[in-house]
Amino acid sequence: MAESISIKEVTTKRDLRAWLKVPYTVFKNDPFWVATPDILEREQVSRKHNPFFTSGEAAFFVAYRGSEPVGRISAQINHRYLAQHQDETGHFGFFDCIDDKKVAEALVGAATDWLRHRGMKRMMGPFCLSINEECGLLVSGFETTPSILTRHSRPWIGPLLETCGLNKSMDLFAYRASPATSVPQIDRLARLARETSRIKIRQFDMARYADDVRIVFDIFNDAWRDNWGFVPFSDAEINAMITQTRPIMRGKFGRIVEVDGIPSAMMVALPDLNRALAPFNGRLLPFNWLKLVHAVWSDRWKSARIPLLGIRQNLRRTALAPVILSLLVSEFMQLGRDYDLDWVEFSWVLEINEPMVKLAELAAGPPSKVFRIYEVLV
Repeated sequence: MAESISIKEVTTKRDLRAWLKVPYTVFKNDPFWVATPDILEREQVSRKHNPFFTSGEAAFFVAYRGSEPVGRISAQINHRYLAQHQDETGHFGFFDCIDDKKVAEALVGAATDWLRHRGMKRMMGPFCLSINEECGLLVSGFETTPSILTRHSRPWIGPLLETCGLNKSMDLFAYRASPATSVPQIDRLARLARETSRIKIRQFDMARYADDVRIVFDIFNDAWRDNWGFVPFSDAEINAMITQTRPIMRGKFGRIVEVDGIPSAMMVALPDLNRALAPFNGRLLPFNWLKLVHAVWSDRWKSARIPLLGIRQNLRRTALAPVILSLLVSEFMQLGRDYDLDWVEFSWVLEINEPMVKLAELAAGPPSKVFRIYEVLV
């Protein structure tokens, strides 16, 4: 006799332990999965630690088959998203599930019910917990490890969502470029940028790191304001980002471009620490965090991810835009060569962002991974 499926909202420490256990069941024997450290997973869903909760609300659900946790999902309302888009859309995230249609249906049902009872008309995701955190479900590129701050998935999870009535809303592309590869067109435009007196580029000033991060997000919020799904970074999110990234950042990982003395474009790279994290199996304490710090500061990382890239709206349709973007890409390809990196990942790029898709494909070829956002009426 088949064991019954039940859903429980996370309200106790015991429930949270079950929530944290689910990925270890879903991704068992998957050589490409990298466990997020449990301490970071706890903080991500913590109303005390995640700045999402300054303007959002969420519920977290675990699916049990008998007494075994076999799936999980979040349901959340981002009030800053609603203020921006005014479309009565709630979100879901953290969707991890064994290959079982009934488990998937129970999880999706719990999320849609929670959102419907709070006045939402549509559910979209996955977002963990917002578009400014990890987002999208991997639907292509299962055969490589995820880069830092992106999520792995199983090939059956997308089809399970579709059997539950969800459809594609948007695809997000990740591109992995080999720094050893020279792209003449990008190099030519980058040289032109360096020869243009109006354009100046600099690294982050680590003595003024917080100020430079705020400049980055000021540019980002302007550059991305008309993009699909955009939610501006809040002061709380920016302050959290400063605190979280300072230990792994160096000045050369960030670039700010000034045009006529005004900060107008930026790009930020993060060392991809997932290779260092993989052997830890989700545990940083008591001593693995020291190994992680050593991996960063001894340059024992072989790849990097560029999660932030933007150019101000007033320059986007000018002749300077491709010149500046090529300069930024060229700078980070050189950084990859300096560190002898295997690859540099540009992610994510909206499938409808044709200029960035063309630039990324010029540097890297076709997408190495595709992350999908789904939606359904509730």
